[in-house]
Amino acid sequence: MSATPEDREPVRTVEALEGPVKTLLGHLEDLRWLLVKIAATVFVAWTASFYFGPYVLLFLQQPLKWSGIAEPAKFLKVFGPADAFAISVQLALYAGIILSSPLLIYFVAAYIFPALTRTERRHITPALWIGIPFFLAGVSFCYFLVLPPCLRIAREFANWLRVDADFWTVQSYVGFTTKFMLGMGVAFETPLVLLALVRFGVLNHAKLKWARPYVIVLNFILGAVLTTPEVFTQLVMAIPLTIMYEAVIWIAGFMEWRARRRASQGRGG
Repeated sequence: MSATPEDREPVRTVEALEGPVKTLLGHLEDLRWLLVKIAATVFVAWTASFYFGPYVLLFLQQPLKWSGIAEPAKFLKVFGPADAFAISVQLALYAGIILSSPLLIYFVAAYIFPALTRTERRHITPALWIGIPFFLAGVSFCYFLVLPPCLRIAREFANWLRVDADFWTVQSYVGFTTKFMLGMGVAFETPLVLLALVRFGVLNHAKLKWARPYVIVLNFILGAVLTTPEVFTQLVMAIPLTIMYEAVIWIAGFMEWRARRRASQGRGG
C-alpha cells in the first residue's frame, strides 16, 4: 500500500538540518566578534600571568639544571635596563595563551561548527579534546627528554669552537625553550589532523604513502628551524615526527580495510 502524503516524511531544507544560512556580512560580523573575544581573553590572561612570571622562569630553568648547570639563575644574565620587563611581558604572554587555550578553542569551535554537518561535528569534537593531551605530551617530551641534551650539546659545541659559553642571555634562552616546546606540542597534533582529513576523505592511505619522502624532509626542516642548528637536536625532533607519520599511514590503512570489510558484509547481508 502506497503511503499517503500525510505519511511521507517532509522534505527538510539545509536550514532545518544545519541551522540558518548566514550572509557574507553575517559571517564577517561573527569573525569580528571572534577576534574581539580572543583578544580580550588573551589580554586578561596575559595581565593575570604577570604575577606568575618568576615561577614560569623557574620552570624553564629546570632543563638547564638537568643539562649540567648547577645554578641556572647565575648562568642566565640580563644586560639592559629594559630586558627584565621585556622578559616579563614575554613570559606572561606565553603563560596567558596556555591558560586561556581552553576558552580560545571553545570560541573557535563555536565559530566553525555552524558551518559543519552533524557528521563532521561528531568527528571533530573528540579530536579537539584528544588534542589537548597530545599537545601536553609533545611539550612534556620536549621539556623532559629533548631540552636537557640539546642545551648540553649547545654548550659543548660552543666550547669546541673555543667560544666562551659561561653564560647565556635570559631573552635568548626563554625564546629558544618556549619556541621549542610549543613547536613540539603543535607537532604532536599533526597525527590528529591527518587522521581527521582521512576520515573526511581528503586524504587516504595511498596519498599518505606517496607523500612520505616529502614529509620526512619537512620534519628535518622543522627540526632545523625549531632547534639548535646541529644534527643531534634535529634528529631528536624529526625522528618522533616521522614515527608518528608512519603510525598515521598504518591507521589510515586499517580504517580503509575496515570500511571495505563493512561494505562487503553489508552486500553479503
